[in-house]
Amino acid sequence: MKLLNKLLFVFSLLMINVSLVMSEEFFETRNVATKLDTPWEILWGPDNYIWMTERYGRVSRVNPETGELFELVTINEVFENGERGLMGMALHPQFSESPYVYVVYNTGSTDANTRIKIVRYTYENNKLSNPSIIIDNIKGWWNHNGARLWIDEDLKLWFTIGDAASSGLAQDLSNVNGKLCRINLDGTIPADNPFPNSAIWSFGHRNQQGLVFANGKIYTSEHGASTDDEVNLILKGRNYGWPQVQGYCDNDNEKKVCAEKNVVEPIKSLYPEYTLALGGIDYYNHSAMKQLQNSLLVVSLKAGKLTQLKLDENGEKVLETNDIIDNKYGRLRDLCISPDGRIFISTSNKDGRGGPAVEDDRIIELKAIESSINNSENSNINIYPNPVDEMMNFETDEDVLEIQILNIHGDIVRNIVPNLRLINWDRTDNIGNRLSSGIYFIKFISKSNTEIRKIILK
Repeated sequence: MKLLNKLLFVFSLLMINVSLVMSEEFFETRNVATKLDTPWEILWGPDNYIWMTERYGRVSRVNPETGELFELVTINEVFENGERGLMGMALHPQFSESPYVYVVYNTGSTDANTRIKIVRYTYENNKLSNPSIIIDNIKGWWNHNGARLWIDEDLKLWFTIGDAASSGLAQDLSNVNGKLCRINLDGTIPADNPFPNSAIWSFGHRNQQGLVFANGKIYTSEHGASTDDEVNLILKGRNYGWPQVQGYCDNDNEKKVCAEKNVVEPIKSLYPEYTLALGGIDYYNHSAMKQLQNSLLVVSLKAGKLTQLKLDENGEKVLETNDIIDNKYGRLRDLCISPDGRIFISTSNKDGRGGPAVEDDRIIELKAIESSINNSENSNINIYPNPVDEMMNFETDEDVLEIQILNIHGDIVRNIVPNLRLINWDRTDNIGNRLSSGIYFIKFISKSNTEIRKIILK
């Protein structure tokens, strides 16, 4: 396995002005399955396999240890073109008694006749058969189709649908485009939905490609237009603003609309200055990666990021945001988390949307590795100021042999061999270029131990 010095982090940003000795954690990556064609959904199944959809119409089970793939069905009526095709999938929560698999996909042959439908299949003898339509005739387009599925503990089927590139539909309560919806598993409307005889649960969404339930709350991830991708905490019957509001209510016109229409702001806009094209979202709370506990993890297509959103104890606010992967593997579409705390991500590079098309897409595993670093709290190493604008000072022990500056990927960008106990660093890399703003790590290597510190460059 190839060991990548990925430093998982960290401590609350409330503590960045305090000099702390942090444990060094790495994660290694492994190609689980390759030669895939635009995997759209990956989820951890009750059989401890990864269940996967590929946009051209195939549904498979993937052995997460060997990568062996078992095709369950290829849906021939799937219309893959542009961003449309086979998208989200959900398994019945009581799968052993009710072996049903729900998928959502586009049909048709042109922009004008593209439709979206949700279909239930039955799993038997390692195949999916007996398709049954749950809901159909939803307007689609070459882009902005959505669509994720989720089945909650009350056996309600939730689905996100994009605005079909017709932004006005998001505010129109006579259709499900630009909405998060909730129906019974047979396609009927629950009596306690917020709008009578309507599947709509929340509206004013552009193109939600992520949906997760955690600790009694619903979170979605949503594409922005040219700015303001959103992570939303979903509230019953509420308006999320699109197309009049993008991201926060942060200009005069948006503030007026937000007040008049009771718009809910996102718990995080990623990022206000440009769009990431957010894909799947999941919730992490496993002890395998303690720095990621109580966090939403979201992947992005355009930016190729795996981003952590650390939540407060109520799950209603984002305390800090960290990019764990930053365009290392190209476009990232979805992720899932195994019961033992491993993270699996799927790429979406085959279509060439983020650059030249690659031969295949893949599923990649991220697994934490604990190193054997001495994390003594009695350190004599001091760093100041932190955060820093121009010059940072290191006061070290006499036995420090080398200082390494590492970027967020774990790559060494500067080596320093100390000849004094007080070292001044001008935030340049090994070839004299000034390092850009962001999170970095300093590694102090001595005869007896190694210490890692987090630093912020303004």
